[in-house]
Amino acid sequence: MNLRSGLLRFLCLVTNGTQRHQEIPVLRDHIEKQNKGNNSSQKHLYVYDKAVTDFVWWDQQKRHANYMISMLKENSIVTLVESIPFDSRHEINTGVEAYSVYENKGIKFNVVDYRDPEAGKLHRFATTLPMTINPGTIAMLSLKILETEL
Repeated sequence: MNLRSGLLRFLCLVTNGTQRHQEIPVLRDHIEKQNKGNNSSQKHLYVYDKAVTDFVWWDQQKRHANYMISMLKENSIVTLVESIPFDSRHEINTGVEAYSVYENKGIKFNVVDYRDPEAGKLHRFATTLPMTINPGTIAMLSLKILETEL
């Protein structure tokens, strides 16, 4: 779902002005409702910009098969735990400089450091997907969202 492009409009609520209903709280409410009646064998992937990254909440969502990819905020306080081995020669991983496990408030998540081969710009993508997912795949999914936002 692309929060910026309005694909969540169907989730927006009309209020009397006493409550704030921004995209992320509406998304979280939707996911919580979905968790209560959903078949947990169905997986969901949410890719969104760096507006919010609540690592504790997203870590809890993994037990409901809800995963996320987001831009890592430049001012995020994260600690490197370990590097994740990946095949840097595989075509899908072109531009991936590092794939690592990081930690924030005791919650571990993966980070892909990807440098755009054309523009030379470094992007850092945080995800709760399992480390078995190619870092290049994570970068490509994220970049697809970024392209639609520009």
